[in-house]
Amino acid sequence: MTAAALLGMAALPTTAVAVTQTPTTPTDPSPHHRHLAWKTCARGPDDDTGKALDRAGAQCADLTVPLDYAAPGGRTIGIAVARLRAADPAHRIGTLLYNMGGPADPAIESLTAVGAAMGETARHYDIVGVDPRFTGRNVPLDCGWRTETYFRSAGSDRAGFERMRAFERGLAEQCRDRAAALLPYVSTRDAARDMEAVRAALGERRISFYGVSYGTYLAEVYTAMFPGRTDRVVLDGVHDPSRLAPWAEYGTEQVNEDALRHWAGWAAAHDRTYRLGSTADAVLATLDGIQSAAVRRPLAVGPYRVDRHVAPLFHYAVLGDDTEEGDALVAVSSAHSSRPPTQGTPNRTRSSPPSWRRR
Repeated sequence: MTAAALLGMAALPTTAVAVTQTPTTPTDPSPHHRHLAWKTCARGPDDDTGKALDRAGAQCADLTVPLDYAAPGGRTIGIAVARLRAADPAHRIGTLLYNMGGPADPAIESLTAVGAAMGETARHYDIVGVDPRFTGRNVPLDCGWRTETYFRSAGSDRAGFERMRAFERGLAEQCRDRAAALLPYVSTRDAARDMEAVRAALGERRISFYGVSYGTYLAEVYTAMFPGRTDRVVLDGVHDPSRLAPWAEYGTEQVNEDALRHWAGWAAAHDRTYRLGSTADAVLATLDGIQSAAVRRPLAVGPYRVDRHVAPLFHYAVLGDDTEEGDALVAVSSAHSSRPPTQGTPNRTRSSPPSWRRR
């Protein structure tokens, strides 16, 4: 269960899961479009996300903001925004923005799911998703990578570590070469400035915010840069801002081990569906077997290869999700054991490998 369930208590006093600050009057960072022109979301016949948003009654808009807020009269970019209006407008409290992490995971594609998870909160708040600059429904920053994500395990030996160091360096250099003019403006501070521009365009004096994982750091930066502009703030999986770089989870090794064992117990309780083991120890042994097999030879899962640098990520991914990554583990386990996927496994179609971007 995520903290989204807690947001069903929106009607509680402001002391509940709230951060309230003394209002100030920061400079409006968006001199371009101070109001949003709402419209339907589908951008064409192949826009499945937009059509789903339209069916849910969402509204969409694009906000023009400066690429460089230090030069507001210069180059501009567009920021995609989508909104589900409060179901009970007569008792509307305000606007709630959310960010599901990443860094830079798209938000709008999750709007209908987030709205449903909000429960009673969605009756009293407009729920607003903002795709961070260059992601989701915005014009992308194209580094020319032939991979969905940079995220890989270093492997089990020095050779693997050196291989991944070269891999990461190559990605960084390729992105520098192709997008050097944009990279200085892809920061959390810029994302916070975009949030403030959205707040101003919505005409809200203050906004509430729900952040997950990296989204908690974004909230920390936003409230530091724009004090007095937040109402209720819920942070799920809080990042310590002093330890975010170069890796946010130094010092959390034991907590992650405990979370993995907890997940293994959940998977064992659903063994009829996932067939990863009937006890937590058996599930963990299955994961170890997958990793050992991938070291010997990459496992084939459809068109994808799960090698020693990818297999450990399945262990890590389940710390933040049960069913979605559990399904992926079934496919990898089946490749390892050369048996067909479990009959009872939910049938989910993916256009890409499981996502690790929420971390």
